[in-house]
Amino acid sequence: MNFSSKLALAFVSFIQYFRTVSIRFLVDLLFRKKTEIKKILINRDGAFGDSIVALPALSIVRQNYPQAQIDLLSVNNHGISFKEISIEKGLISKLYNIKKSQRKATLKKLRNQQYDLFIQLPQNLGLYKSIRNILLVRYYLKINYAFGWDSGRIKSFMRQQKKHIKIPTNTGRFVEMLKQNGLSGEVNYPITSKAPINIEIKELLQSMPPITFLIGGKLKPKKWPLNHWVSLAKLIGEKQKILIVGGDEEKPDGEYIVGKAANTINLCGALKIPELRYILEKSKIAISLDTGAMHLCDSTKTKLIVLFSTRDLSNRWFPTNENAVVIEKVLPCSFCLKTECSDNICMSNILPNEVYSEIKPYL
Repeated sequence: MNFSSKLALAFVSFIQYFRTVSIRFLVDLLFRKKTEIKKILINRDGAFGDSIVALPALSIVRQNYPQAQIDLLSVNNHGISFKEISIEKGLISKLYNIKKSQRKATLKKLRNQQYDLFIQLPQNLGLYKSIRNILLVRYYLKINYAFGWDSGRIKSFMRQQKKHIKIPTNTGRFVEMLKQNGLSGEVNYPITSKAPINIEIKELLQSMPPITFLIGGKLKPKKWPLNHWVSLAKLIGEKQKILIVGGDEEKPDGEYIVGKAANTINLCGALKIPELRYILEKSKIAISLDTGAMHLCDSTKTKLIVLFSTRDLSNRWFPTNENAVVIEKVLPCSFCLKTECSDNICMSNILPNEVYSEIKPYL
């Protein structure tokens, strides 16, 4: 490691240390541990992937407090969230799945609930927002025992972080945070699966395990070129059926792939989450982008190949499945944090032949 990299990592370590110490000092100052816990409020914001990676942590909390009232507050302005993913009965007592515009009214309702414990399953917040939320929990919600805030994402020197620091996945990060606060248990995903209504798909799943392409994703820089999907389908060959899965917005993309590759079936926008999970459980292998459906697949332990953009520090979103393969290209323009990219080079540089070489042993 050269001197400039050491200097960069020293800066990252200092910022992380400063944030951690500041948060720990404030939490120790304001909150006191309680032994009798009857009512718990957990906060985890975000959409599909944010919800799935938090499920093992929610399960561990329930394992430690089987008789408690456990409520979940989740702010999400768009997309799939806890409301749609079909959580197993008994995991959560009450779900407050709200939009940002409803936050003030919801917090007003929650302050009268007299919770014994607040647990934050953290987003990538900076120090200011973490302190603001700590004060909100203590003085507005009037909860005397709370934990879970961390140093968040540090946007500086991400290239050096990627190369030299072991970065835990979000799922691992949450489980470790709970362990540090005395809560441990079995890591599982308490969500249900359901056979799809589509008879053609049912028969296909019974006759031959399909390969599934998960082509969805919110951000364009995370997308793989459509012609790469077509080329990969052709490399796999006509004997193997391939299911194309995405949201409503991916329907045209699915139709494009189906029009170019005869062995594909377009299911974009046609599946509910329990149905998708069932299909992923029955799939031979899934090829996915960095999307919520990838984390759903990760929960099934199906063989998974994930194509990651390097616009951001991707490690926190890596699959936890030991059978999973991650393919990504770190380029001079990586870690740009752009939400728009004219050539999408870090994704287009992942070639179909490279992905096919990982699939071939399973055909």
